[in-house]
Amino acid sequence: MVLIFVASLNENMKLANVVQEQLTSLGIKNQIINLVELALPMYDSDKESKDGIPKKALDLIPPMEQAHAYVVISPEYNFSLPPVLVNFVAWISRSGDDFRKLFTLKTIQLATHSGGGGSNVTQAMRNQFTNLGAIVMPREIITTYQKPLDKSSSEKILSQFVSVLNKQF
Repeated sequence: MVLIFVASLNENMKLANVVQEQLTSLGIKNQIINLVELALPMYDSDKESKDGIPKKALDLIPPMEQAHAYVVISPEYNFSLPPVLVNFVAWISRSGDDFRKLFTLKTIQLATHSGGGGSNVTQAMRNQFTNLGAIVMPREIITTYQKPLDKSSSEKILSQFVSVLNKQF
């Protein structure tokens, strides 16, 4: 199982739907999780102490534990990560004794549709997920308004992703 996390609506959700279709055609069971629709409250330690971890975040723990890999699709906000993605990682990392638990040795494919070039967000995601212990694929799927998705390129990148997964399992 591959979980596809989407950190925005609109163009990134359209990209997620194409990624989902391509993974399915490669025989990979997958599920899209829209982080915006989760509407997680902004993380802070006082909120966690008072209210605990939100149920919507806790509900993601079992599927994340069972997933073999993730695809993370995120726009670039101000040359970096969008708040919804940072907030999601913050809540998930508080779910147990080991803050890296749900990312360690998970293979992650990065993708973006961004108004800018997209390379800043993929670099920021690579840095964050690598430090959390994930294995981040070397190539990203990057689209912009000026550079629409080349489906043959994304198919090749996802085929390589699936090849790595098949060697792991």
